[in-house]
Amino acid sequence: MKIFKTIVGIDVAKDTLAVSIYDGKTHVVKEFLYNKKTITRELITKFKKDKESILFVLESTGVYHTSLAYQLYENGYKVSALNPFIIKKYSQMKMMRIKTDSADAKLIAEYGFEYKEKLTYFKPKSDVVIHIDNLIKAIDDLSQQKTMSKNQRHALLKQAHHSKNILNSYDRHIKFIVDEIKELNKQLLALLKRSFKNEYELLISIPGVGVKVASLIISTFNGFKDFQTAKQACSFAGICPSPYQSGTSVKGKGSISKRGSPFARKILYMGALSATKYNPLIKKQYQRLLENGKCKMIAIIAAANKLLRQTFGVLKSKKAYDESYICIHNLS
Repeated sequence: MKIFKTIVGIDVAKDTLAVSIYDGKTHVVKEFLYNKKTITRELITKFKKDKESILFVLESTGVYHTSLAYQLYENGYKVSALNPFIIKKYSQMKMMRIKTDSADAKLIAEYGFEYKEKLTYFKPKSDVVIHIDNLIKAIDDLSQQKTMSKNQRHALLKQAHHSKNILNSYDRHIKFIVDEIKELNKQLLALLKRSFKNEYELLISIPGVGVKVASLIISTFNGFKDFQTAKQACSFAGICPSPYQSGTSVKGKGSISKRGSPFARKILYMGALSATKYNPLIKKQYQRLLENGKCKMIAIIAAANKLLRQTFGVLKSKKAYDESYICIHNLS
């Protein structure tokens, strides 16, 4: 068992890193730009002599943390990427009231020091999983471009005077995008069936789950290998309800926790729209929420939450979806 004397807690943002170097007693906090050069200078080179006694701990926040985790891993450091749900609960336990990048870095470092013997270490995803992740994101990007081009063509068509040549140019561009989407979808499906046949078949046994959601679960969630409960997975996607209540009389509408992966949230939202039509349990829940006065958005997010729990259940149990067997796995 490794003995880590120092924990380096890191709060990762899009362009900056807040770092807390913690020995169990004192924090040394720094902030610097997030790029390979500063990571090499401020972290990799600095701790080179004490590599075996250093553990880097960070939140697994969407895609932002991946570049840092890979760079540290490739240079021989131990890294633990925590689910945001864990840090959120730890913050509540500590009754934290300050919310800054530096405060978050200190909190992550303290959690890492307290639970350093129980943490799991970051391991890069396989090349095939990364390729699946890139494919579904490319398909999504192209789909957005298709929608934008169609809207632009429609706006041009509504003008009093428009050029047929320009309309034809839009048509060719849209057809090219559609053909590229078809080709990438073909590659994606072949890859899923070749490399993740069992997982893919388990996932699509759930009514309403198609290629996109199945691909997301296999790539972005890495088949739930790093999640102990479905609640952690829901937190990672940012689709856990966050009720607002003060005392017994003041109650807010509540919302969802949007910390986590926006891309995962988007794909699950689209999958939930399908599930409200074809998945009996989710359809029933969706209709009940609407009848109870919930807005459509809240009902769909609840459907996305339930859909993710169902995918968690079939993969963890390794059993195809069975509507009569709701508690397939510990979905807490």
